[in-house]
Amino acid sequence: MLLVPIAREGPVPIYRQIVERIVELVDQATLAPGARLPPTREFARVHAVHRATVVRAYRDLRALGYLESRPGAYTTVRGRLRPAGVRAGTVASGVRWSVPGSAAARLAADEAVPPAPGDAIDFASHAADPTLAPRREVWRAARRVLAADRSVVASYPDPRGLPELRAVIARRMAVHGVAADPDEIVVTNGTQQALDLIFRMLLGPRPDVVVESPTYGMVLALLRLHGARVHPVPMAADGLDLDRLRDVIARKRPALVYTMPNFHNPTGLTTSQAHREALLAICEARRVPIVEDGFDEELKYSGPAVLPIKSIDARGVVLYLGTLSKVAFPGLRLGWIVAPAEAAARLTAVQRVSALGASGLGQAVAAEVLGSSRFEAHLRAAHRVYRHRLQTLVAGLEEHLPAGVRFTRPEGGYTVWLSVPGRPGEERVLFERIWRAGVKVVAGRTFHVRPTRVPHFRLSIAWVDEERIREGCRRLGRALR
Repeated sequence: MLLVPIAREGPVPIYRQIVERIVELVDQATLAPGARLPPTREFARVHAVHRATVVRAYRDLRALGYLESRPGAYTTVRGRLRPAGVRAGTVASGVRWSVPGSAAARLAADEAVPPAPGDAIDFASHAADPTLAPRREVWRAARRVLAADRSVVASYPDPRGLPELRAVIARRMAVHGVAADPDEIVVTNGTQQALDLIFRMLLGPRPDVVVESPTYGMVLALLRLHGARVHPVPMAADGLDLDRLRDVIARKRPALVYTMPNFHNPTGLTTSQAHREALLAICEARRVPIVEDGFDEELKYSGPAVLPIKSIDARGVVLYLGTLSKVAFPGLRLGWIVAPAEAAARLTAVQRVSALGASGLGQAVAAEVLGSSRFEAHLRAAHRVYRHRLQTLVAGLEEHLPAGVRFTRPEGGYTVWLSVPGRPGEERVLFERIWRAGVKVVAGRTFHVRPTRVPHFRLSIAWVDEERIREGCRRLGRALR
């Protein structure tokens, strides 16, 4: 007869004690496969417990794969291939997880950085400062949304996006000179997912794609995942080198051109209206789509305003990407695509298959906040903070950097781009020296398709206050001397 010691006053429920004891006996081979267990009624009588307790224990043991039973037959011990609850890593792995399969995964594995001191100054983070987010407005908006319509958390949203949010975005785009119907807008889980949707729609097998050089590092990783052949076109002082662009388009007939005309990541440059018109004319003539990343459109601090390329797109060549992540909602992951109606319909179909749609609750909250008059007040307050930080960074770099180090002076956004005199291959050495000095930066190789001859580094003011910026510039100057 199977006997299980039971502690009736202990913290562990009796049924769990039965389960754990039988598991132990089976794992130790004390109970062999095929061994019969007593019927639940008999087990309960012998141990003076309720039969329901035994039924529950047997049920859990069957779920764990330790017991099996058939109608009209005894419950028996099942022959298991291995015990349940084995922790990963306690035996040799059956898969070589240390050998990533994709090019993008290999690149990520190679981008490990050395440890920085605990008081390191973070010039690397490029997300909006969470302390500046309109948290109170978001909280109030969420309460209003849930009080008015709880269906936003009980059903899937329209894969194109909530109509009320698309209407608010259309009004917001009009502020930037872009005339967009709500049906020409597709809401996404941030601009990274927007890029993925566009690439899924436009890129065939082994596609050719043109990007600026340098460019947003994560778009390079995403293009690798899509198997694209990436053609970098250098950035000049006024933006993408248009002569080189004409040549690449004529030779390669690319599927698209990806550009960031405002507060370019990583250089911080803003292109002129004339440059934007010329870029659009080149792509119109060759019928090559432009993917315009307006991720920092709302972060203009100084200088004349320049409207997006999409604002002069009369022939439907431009797909415009927008986001709230950089100014208000870093945690909601909310973005959008403004596209010609036919392209928007195709993007919606891809969205329906790949992600079903963006968060309904997040969209409803964003519509409330973005459509509120308080949003403009939030923007003004954020602009003041970021403008002062950027001015402090530029002044600190002018004071502390050694001669020969060049850097950009953006009119908005978060980033400044350093160019340091040096030989090919020295960037990694300098990068590690800067990190050991207690300054986190992003190395230039992250933003290039191929290694460059000159070391580069991106600095971001997103998460650093003015006092820390000044100290960071002092440390950076000492490291680079």
